[in-house]
Amino acid sequence: MVKQIQTPAFQNLYKDYDVFIKARGFKGKMYQGNIKEFIIWIECQGIAEIKNFTTADMMKYYHYLTERPNRTRGGTLSDNTIKLHLLAISIFIEHLLDKGELVKAFQIPKHGRHDQQDRSYLTVDEIKILYQNTENPLEMAILSVAYGCGLRRSELERINTSDIQLSSGILIVRNGKGDKRREVPMSDTVLLDIKKYITEYRYQLVTGRHAEPALFINRRGKRMSGETLCETLKKIIERSANQAIINKEITLHCLRHSIAHHLMEKNAGINFIRGFLGHSFINTSYIYALKNKKRTVAKIRQHQLISESAYG
Repeated sequence: MVKQIQTPAFQNLYKDYDVFIKARGFKGKMYQGNIKEFIIWIECQGIAEIKNFTTADMMKYYHYLTERPNRTRGGTLSDNTIKLHLLAISIFIEHLLDKGELVKAFQIPKHGRHDQQDRSYLTVDEIKILYQNTENPLEMAILSVAYGCGLRRSELERINTSDIQLSSGILIVRNGKGDKRREVPMSDTVLLDIKKYITEYRYQLVTGRHAEPALFINRRGKRMSGETLCETLKKIIERSANQAIINKEITLHCLRHSIAHHLMEKNAGINFIRGFLGHSFINTSYIYALKNKKRTVAKIRQHQLISESAYG
């Protein structure tokens, strides 16, 4: 493989990315070196423009990485080195999307940790069962915001009433992971549940001269802790008496995974899911896309087997 990028268009993309990496303060030359190798490989495949690079091409490059010799110690690349390559590519994609050089991203495979069990998530019908087993507007609102807005536990705990914009249907996460701010659209159902909680229930819990800014407050009128929010979800689950749901050991974060899966099943775009969940990198959202694709293929195969047994 050649050692330098040949195409002027790719040279410009690399130079722009190099400036971006340095401005972000990322330490270590692997971010630039890995992308340089990636671009050179693309050129060797006869691909003239980055927009023509596909998921199938990415899988070929991933296969190349898993077999590429380690030039310093012999053998093949370590798992950590491959992960760094994929991380650099995900940052590169994010930058290209932000700059408008890419309109649609390609999938990045996840390397390693294949032996770990997938995090549990609920089906749409199971989510409905939880809603049916809430006892008051507070429980309903907690479930709606945790699931319907896909918030992390820490984000759910920190949300204030001022972060709920009922007129525009937007929930503002002011300090998400990495202190990032994002605006989350609320469905009509979530809006109704929050309105009912605020107007019919929350005001009864407010105590003292100084109003508590937190959206979710306890019986003492203070901000509910993450532990209390988790305990509320556990009570709803236990109340359902649904053994399948109980066996999944669902947490607040599992509700976040659930909405991600459901959005993917409804063909929501990767970029929308990324913004909705507040993912830093594109490949985090791809996890859901890949899992959804595997489930779809499995369902199709199952139907084929049923048809074959019925008519064969």
